Amino acid sequence: MTESDISKIESSLNVKLPEFYRRTMLSYPFPVDSFAEEFLLTNDTESVLESNQHPSEYEGIGRPFLVGSDGGEEIYFVDLAVNSSQVFTYEMETGKHVEKAKDWGEYLSQIESDLKEIEDDEKAERERKANKKWWEFWK
Repeated sequence: MTESDISKIESSLNVKLPEFYRRTMLSYPFPVDSFAEEFLLTNDTESVLESNQHPSEYEGIGRPFLVGSDGGEEIYFVDLAVNSSQVFTYEMETGKHVEKAKDWGEYLSQIESDLKEIEDDEKAERERKANKKWWEFWK
């Protein structure tokens, strides 16, 4: 994202984004076209705007700002109403939110770990396919 993108988000949603979020998005730390960029920490201005257009109400959260998701049943957000970088998970299945990370740095570390796990799984799958015998078509 650019400074212009950040300003567009702030003016469109009438919010002030926290410095930790601004710094991360201006110097996005994850690969282009990765699972992180698309879901875990959305790096698309229009997607961020769309997901935050009508913020949901979560008990005990002043102003949720959605930063990403798991691509399915969980939404990740911060509370703009408090001076904290804590990240929460809203579980669509239960309708409840829980702490995902005690701070923004921990959240970014979790994303790095998730990307590494995805990379390792893809590598293992390639190796299984490359090393299977021709008669092992079920593997």
